Amino acid sequence: MSRDFRRISGTDEDYLFFPESAHLYTIEKAHAASVDACCAGAEPPSGSLAGILVGEEALMRTAMDKAQSCPFISVTDSLCLYMAHDCNLACSYCYNDGGHVVQAPPVMGPEVIEAAFRRYFSEPGKTYAVSFYGGEPLLGFKAMKQTVRIGGALERERGVRIHYSMTTNGTLLNKEILAFIDRHIDSVTISLDGPCDVNDRHRSPKKEGECWSAHDRTIANLNELRRHTRAKLALKATLAGDMATKCEASVNYLEGLGADVVLVTPANVPAGSPAQMDEAAWDAYTRTQVSWVQRFFSGGEGAIPALARKGIWNALATLLTARRPCHYCGAGQNPAITADGAVWACHGLVGIPDYFMGNLADESAERERRLRRRFDDLNVRQRQECNCCWARYLCGGGCYARAAAANGEVEQPNKQHCESTRRIAEAMVAGFAEAMADPSRRMHLLHEAGERFAGVGAR
Repeated sequence: MSRDFRRISGTDEDYLFFPESAHLYTIEKAHAASVDACCAGAEPPSGSLAGILVGEEALMRTAMDKAQSCPFISVTDSLCLYMAHDCNLACSYCYNDGGHVVQAPPVMGPEVIEAAFRRYFSEPGKTYAVSFYGGEPLLGFKAMKQTVRIGGALERERGVRIHYSMTTNGTLLNKEILAFIDRHIDSVTISLDGPCDVNDRHRSPKKEGECWSAHDRTIANLNELRRHTRAKLALKATLAGDMATKCEASVNYLEGLGADVVLVTPANVPAGSPAQMDEAAWDAYTRTQVSWVQRFFSGGEGAIPALARKGIWNALATLLTARRPCHYCGAGQNPAITADGAVWACHGLVGIPDYFMGNLADESAERERRLRRRFDDLNVRQRQECNCCWARYLCGGGCYARAAAANGEVEQPNKQHCESTRRIAEAMVAGFAEAMADPSRRMHLLHEAGERFAGVGAR
């Protein structure tokens, strides 16, 4: 009998949640002990509520296992291009080891750009995406201009469309760059961790002897971006060290700057780094996320950051529709290209030999095909730790680069991420169940969901 369910404590009642069906049942708290024993492997009492529900859901999962799979279409539709490997900042949590994570030319040349586009952008009528990355990509601004010229020629030759985005620290803008962004870049993601005291604690000038505020320069340039470009603006905060205790204040600050999107992620650094989040920091980060969920379902949706609302509605899409996210992202499908023409499974795995997919000059691409298959299989129904986790479809398995940093391999998810996600997911399911039990709150929730999820897939 399948034990694939979770008892979640509510205020007055408890709930049984079955991840495959996304079914949610209300049970009296008096049944908690027998349900937990059943979950641990004991046979439920004959005719008991737990036994009936678990038995019915086990049969349903057997049917689902036969009918469902986790398709992952391993066809590239976007590329992450390391335009420059160096950077003008020395961030304590730099994933790129100050530009030395790989031994590559400092700036990407046109022959690499041409080879990448011709290899991956070939289907007429299709729209592809390119992300300018680094290091700091604007140190390779000449290469960015070459990329757009090469891409334009390929668009005309092959009948494709190419959209461009950029991730930058936002400190190097000038009139020429602003004009280029306005004409060619659809979206700009700027790394900014929060107010000055938060941001500049881990982000400082790289050049010895220079003393200026990365925060202040970025803010000034953010205003220029808004005035002189039509690009969609995102601000991305990295939580480093004990800065997780200031997560909500930092997110509110960033949202107040008028960006279209705010993103936040814990720093992904080796053990012992000053930017590493310890257990207390992870706990603070998780408690903040849980409080956002609780406030959302208590009628305070407008009182939480837009970032939190978006995440909650993404989870509700799984609870309310037939959507079952099986992969965290497109790693292995949409590779990163470094300036030497090397192909990597994703930007976060650059420099780790196991995730080197070959070189653009390798016409056989056998290594790339093997790694694509490896990531194709890396889904929550086949990944051992994920398949037995009740929150798998509310998570997607977590960041593969974070898993590799923590465990040396992408197959085993990051423990801290898993524990944090399950705590947040419990609050999500409990809040959702209690909202659905209240007629007025249920009507509001379903009406809003209908507007948001039209066409996603009904249950």
